[in-house]
Amino acid sequence: MDEIIAFADESGNTAGCPCYTIGILTIPTHYLDEFDSQLKGMIAKSGIRGELKWQKIRKSAGKLNLCIGIAKLVLESPCSFHCIVVRKDFYRKWQIDEEEAFFTTYDYLLANTLKNKNSRTTVKIDQKSTSYAKQDEVVKIISNHIIRKKTGRAKIEKLSMEDSKQHLGLQAVDILTGAVNTGHWLFMDKNAQIDLAKKIACKRIAMTLGWKKLVHDTMPNDEFNIWHFPQEYRSTPSTEKVAINLEVPTVSREEYEYWAKIYS
Repeated sequence: MDEIIAFADESGNTAGCPCYTIGILTIPTHYLDEFDSQLKGMIAKSGIRGELKWQKIRKSAGKLNLCIGIAKLVLESPCSFHCIVVRKDFYRKWQIDEEEAFFTTYDYLLANTLKNKNSRTTVKIDQKSTSYAKQDEVVKIISNHIIRKKTGRAKIEKLSMEDSKQHLGLQAVDILTGAVNTGHWLFMDKNAQIDLAKKIACKRIAMTLGWKKLVHDTMPNDEFNIWHFPQEYRSTPSTEKVAINLEVPTVSREEYEYWAKIYS
């Protein structure tokens, strides 16, 4: 049986954002070294110093081009990206207990992502503060229970919260999850104050999926899957097929500076 590592992170679960997104990047263990090597090369060219984070994508063509590069790397490799975009005002459990609601959707996403993979899985979640010190153990138990009901056996062998500084996979999933959440945020709130570089990165990542904007959910897709939650939010504004386009161009410094002047 194959082995995969699943890196998971979230974006938008703070006050002020109308949605939050949890993303999972799955990488076959045999491909992890190659993935890290390619990502290190992209980071070196991007101008980003230190840890790679979505919040650092601003005021630079090199940084937004890194986001495009990560999306293409996932789409052309044996990796996959799965995410759940949760509209907070539609999610009744969020109004009652945000932490419980958040981890409920974490469990749903993990189970949905791993149920069709014939692989033993190690899951690494970006560290976060929780009211229960052993929350990672609870996520593993509940997610495996859901997977077992769907497939007859558990698939998560190990699940732990990790320091994202130590794992490029966690840094990459931070970028993709942040981009998807920002794209949906902009759809829900046209007046959202978002850096221009982030807006362009969202647009270009959408183009790699064959879309105009990063706002849709997908038909079930093993390579790049976006799930709108809860049910009332499905297909808003529409459900779309993924038509991978690896020919999406990067953005030159001159092009970025032009757009920066237009929107300044």
